Amino acid sequence: MSDGSDASPPVARRSFMPVAIGARRGGLAVACALAVVGVAFVWQSALLDLGTIGLPGAGFFPLVLGVALVLFASAIALGHLRERTEGKPVEFGHLDVLIVFAAMLAIPPLFEPLGAYGTLGLFGAALLVLIAKTRIWLAVASAAIGMVMCWYFFEVLLGLQLPAGPWEGIFAG
Repeated sequence: MSDGSDASPPVARRSFMPVAIGARRGGLAVACALAVVGVAFVWQSALLDLGTIGLPGAGFFPLVLGVALVLFASAIALGHLRERTEGKPVEFGHLDVLIVFAAMLAIPPLFEPLGAYGTLGLFGAALLVLIAKTRIWLAVASAAIGMVMCWYFFEVLLGLQLPAGPWEGIFAG
């Protein structure tokens, strides 16, 4: 008779995400990615009018941001290169982060056809449903309240006109 002690333990299922890597290697990867984004900002801002310090043009702040991003990414990479050990493992690829990243990629193509308020409201509602696991009716109500507050802040208090999309007559200030 067997007492069940010879049964093998359950095998842990290896999932696709998140992936555990060493802190040093992960830090270097993130620093390189940030440096690439910074270089892209510098490159694209150089194609725009930079203006002057007193009257900055459209490319001035993206240029400053890109240079700062490259400098900070270089400092992070240098700090990780000086480390001798790999350090504790860190996890990359959390599902919530991937959901937010995918939702953010949907914002630019929807901004003109849906307008600022429709796009940002949809973004907020989607994140509330997919990440916070909020009920759909509560997410829609929360997003609607948030968009009314955005309209009031930008159009009434600041006097700025955001793209209204199909709601042109409703949000006309």
